[in-house]
Amino acid sequence: MSAAGGRGAAPPPPPPPPPRPQASVAQFSVCLEEEPLRQNLSPHARFMDKHQMILKELSLQLESRSQENCLPQNLSEHDMRRLTEEALMQKATLQEKLLEAEMAVSSTEMFLPTFKETVLGITNACNLSTSDVIKISKQEDLLLKELEAFRYAKELLLHLLQTTDHKEVSSERIDILMQKLVETETEIDALKKEMLERERHIQELSSQLQLEKANARKADHLSKSVEAVQGHLQYQIKRKEMENSQLQTKIQSLEKKITEWKFQIGEHKHQILALKKTSEQKKNALKKATRVQKQRAERSEAAVENVASKIKEREVKLSEILSASSVWKNYHEKAVEEKMVLEIKTETLKKQITNLSEELENIEDRRRISNKEILGKLNSVNSETENIHLENARLKASLAVLENNTVSAEAELLVLQEKAKQQENLVEQYGTQVQKLQMEAEGLKTRYKTALNENKITEAKYLQIDKTPAPFHRVELSSSQMEDSNSSLRGHSLQEENLNIQKKYEDLKRQLEKMELQNEVLAHQLANQEKSLQHNELQLKEKFTEYGALTRQLEAALEEGRKMVSEEMEKMSSKEQTLQTKILDLETELRERQEEHKQLVCKVNHSQKHHEVCLKELGHRLQKSENHNQSIQNYIKFLKSSYITMFG
Repeated sequence: MSAAGGRGAAPPPPPPPPPRPQASVAQFSVCLEEEPLRQNLSPHARFMDKHQMILKELSLQLESRSQENCLPQNLSEHDMRRLTEEALMQKATLQEKLLEAEMAVSSTEMFLPTFKETVLGITNACNLSTSDVIKISKQEDLLLKELEAFRYAKELLLHLLQTTDHKEVSSERIDILMQKLVETETEIDALKKEMLERERHIQELSSQLQLEKANARKADHLSKSVEAVQGHLQYQIKRKEMENSQLQTKIQSLEKKITEWKFQIGEHKHQILALKKTSEQKKNALKKATRVQKQRAERSEAAVENVASKIKEREVKLSEILSASSVWKNYHEKAVEEKMVLEIKTETLKKQITNLSEELENIEDRRRISNKEILGKLNSVNSETENIHLENARLKASLAVLENNTVSAEAELLVLQEKAKQQENLVEQYGTQVQKLQMEAEGLKTRYKTALNENKITEAKYLQIDKTPAPFHRVELSSSQMEDSNSSLRGHSLQEENLNIQKKYEDLKRQLEKMELQNEVLAHQLANQEKSLQHNELQLKEKFTEYGALTRQLEAALEEGRKMVSEEMEKMSSKEQTLQTKILDLETELRERQEEHKQLVCKVNHSQKHHEVCLKELGHRLQKSENHNQSIQNYIKFLKSSYITMFG
């Protein structure tokens, strides 16, 4: 596999040798007939590249699959099922790609004899040299080696698939064990039911109450499904409105482009009129020239007329494009009309939904009447259930408060982390500024040293001046005074710079100290936030345990009432079937409308593409006309220069 991937595709065949001067016409014609055979070798290289890429993808998928199979076995049932489904999907894809690889091997094996025959035909027809024959033989050996590497990779893939099958068998055993666990749990539930048969009177009362609750839940479920259908319809309406707005923006952009094209055509017309005026003035000036120049000027006029005719043709095409845009606007208006029709249908659907909701309310009224009859019997049971519900509500409220506290604490942690990052960035910036100031201070120190050296030099000069005679002494005194003034000015400037740098350095030190204090405060706040989060997590765990105990009690009560629920489920199934049929009818109508909308969008896109092609053709032609105008202008400039050179 690595050898095949390193070498890549088979190298292309060597270029044909140059024709010899002593070769005959027959050999030359044979070589021309063999050139298409050489060109047909390049698809083979592409074919090999394609299948090498497929092999690389297969190897990567197998590696990822092996890594997924090495996951820990302490997963839940949902995760195990998800992993098995993904493994089956990956196995199917790997088998498909193996079939493609086998097809590729068979096609390459079929292609090899034809390749050898073409190579032999080329060598026999073109009388190739021994070096070219050796190159072709080496290339054939390389192709055979790559085919062997390809087969080896295929065997590796089969071996990996076998290993994955063994792992799937182990996963199936785990599923069998899980099924046995589920069966044991069902046996335990049956034993619990036998223990609970002694309290039949209490079970009957609780079962009737839970029946009514289940009926209420079904009614809620039906109302939610109706609301979901309504929301789906509203979403489709909004989507169509968005598409219509996009179409309007496209129309506006096309209108802007048309106006720009019109403006450009007007500019071209003005340029042509200016060219005509200039050409007429030049004709009056060039009447004294030779007949050859007159003929050239007439030719230039004919070219200008051709350009004008072409521009007229383009104006005609622009009018055609405008007509096409008007047709597109008509399509848009039709789409708007269809949107209105869809809105009317949505209103009818809303009316139907209101009717269904009224029917559901009637059903609920009937159930309320039956509930009032049963409530007299179930006062004792209701008191217990209400206590349980109150405890559940209290636990839910406490859970919600704890969750809100955790969310707020996490948000505060994120804010504090962002502030800490910002302060770290500021510290880094201040550090860079301090380094720069230190560099400047070092530069000033060097300057100060140079100034001291210059002062020493001036002092030495003073000593020499004392020893010199009076006239020279005055001159040297004046020069030394000048140098002293310069050195004093330099010293003052250096001292001022030193003071400024020291002030900056002290300011930066203060800012760094402030930032360090802020960082310490933030670290303390982060520690407090972490402690509060741990405390909230412990409280959450306690509340979850309490909630789990209460949910177990509720589940035990629900199991008792499932027997009575089945009877009313049969009654409600008929009503649900009628509602489902109505919903299916509405969905079919929506699909039909969506298909019609898609057809309209396709038509609009087709007209838009045609319009863009026409605009591109116009732009190309306008470029040609501009080039032609430039050539005419260059020719006129040449005529001017020739006229100036001929007649002065």
